Amino acid sequence: MAAAGTGSNPDMEIENDNKPINHPKKNEFDLGADFIAFEDSDDEDEPINHPKKNEPSKTGRPPHKGATNSYFDRPTTEFHGGKRRRPVDEDEDPDEGPMTGPPPGCPWMGHRNYSKMASVPIMLTQELWDFVDYISPTKEEHQIREYVVRLVRKTVKDLWSNADVVVFGSFDTMLYLPTSDLDIVLLRDGGFNKLDLNRLASHLRRSGIANEVTVISKAKVPLVKFKESITGIPVDISFNLTNGIDSGQVISTYINEIPALRPLTMLVKYFLMIKGGIGSYTTVIMILSFLQMHPQIQVGNIDPMDNLGVLLIEFFELYGLCFNYTRVGLTVRDNDMPTNHRSGRSGQAQKLLLSCIDPNDPTNDTAKGSYSLQKIREVFAGAYGALTQAVQNRDRELFMDDKRVSSSHVQFDDRNRVAADSKQKSSGLHRSTQVSLIKEVYQVPMHIIRHRQKIAKVFLDGTYQVMFGDPIVHSLDLKTV
Repeated sequence: MAAAGTGSNPDMEIENDNKPINHPKKNEFDLGADFIAFEDSDDEDEPINHPKKNEPSKTGRPPHKGATNSYFDRPTTEFHGGKRRRPVDEDEDPDEGPMTGPPPGCPWMGHRNYSKMASVPIMLTQELWDFVDYISPTKEEHQIREYVVRLVRKTVKDLWSNADVVVFGSFDTMLYLPTSDLDIVLLRDGGFNKLDLNRLASHLRRSGIANEVTVISKAKVPLVKFKESITGIPVDISFNLTNGIDSGQVISTYINEIPALRPLTMLVKYFLMIKGGIGSYTTVIMILSFLQMHPQIQVGNIDPMDNLGVLLIEFFELYGLCFNYTRVGLTVRDNDMPTNHRSGRSGQAQKLLLSCIDPNDPTNDTAKGSYSLQKIREVFAGAYGALTQAVQNRDRELFMDDKRVSSSHVQFDDRNRVAADSKQKSSGLHRSTQVSLIKEVYQVPMHIIRHRQKIAKVFLDGTYQVMFGDPIVHSLDLKTV
């Protein structure tokens, strides 16, 4: 595997599965002191809210490797009146008073008292898990997408009875975001021509299932794009191409082998959703290479599932500050070697380029269509800086005084669990809102919240259930997939 080495931050706490957190010794990791040192505490370390093997996760995390539960076997979100309601956190103490509200744009917060946790790195990892849980599809949302697939399949079959309608991509791998496209490919003997694209677009308009229908016939991969008329879910239809199906199968295999690949992919995909420039498949390869080459993971010193915070920071550090885009390409298979990724790209010698070898096809560079990589590198570096600064600031607020003593010497307000000032009064950090460590990098805009509320209402109204003759239910049994 060819990839740049990963940098590790020596002062981030690393948590082993089912073991207390061990603070790394000085010079234990490769890169230097970007973080302040987190001193030992006399308090018992609080474990990350992590599912046990073969048990569903209450925070939406997939089970450990070898577990048989599907991703949906989790008591996550219920719908009541079209709103998301989270389960009560077992760790919350009702005697500590009412929970404070989340900061604006941070709807994943508000159900957990992060400041009770033993250290800031643990807070960071837990908040990231809560964010992943929030942006991951609920079972109701996935069911609605299945109905959209059924509707598109029926409509296409009315036009071409001999065509196979196959859904692929993030729908199959469960790596889609709330507003992600639904990728569908049509397969039939004899193929399709450009006239067929326009014929399908006209048929979709007449059927009433599609709005904003667009034909893209001159692209390398011709598409018919539209928004499904009931939900507004965007749909991309391609023709007689199976590489997307094959890549989805490979990603699913890697997710089963490396469970941390899923949450990191959700985090990076969401980050890139508004930045653009890198395709989803290339994003997965970048994350997979990062995990494969990480020295602490390879020797088994850390459990990636319990160290999501430090791994995300190191990912941003690697591809924002350390990666040599000029000389290094990425591959995730031992027998593949990246080619000269500047060959065949005339006129681009001065541009920042990325090369990622497709594990399904060593001749295919999945990143050759990537663009604005200089901008992407800059925003990665910016995310690295924002997260490290947030961790440093929060550690000072909660666990350190001017003399940098251990956190066991800091006095806490029993109600708010924040450091008290010299007059023994609460510092007031949580008086109005909770403190998010990731809000400078991750926020959920209102249009996404409204879209999810719309999908929930469609499910509760039973629109598709009536259309297809299915029983109307208010929520889905979590054990039926």
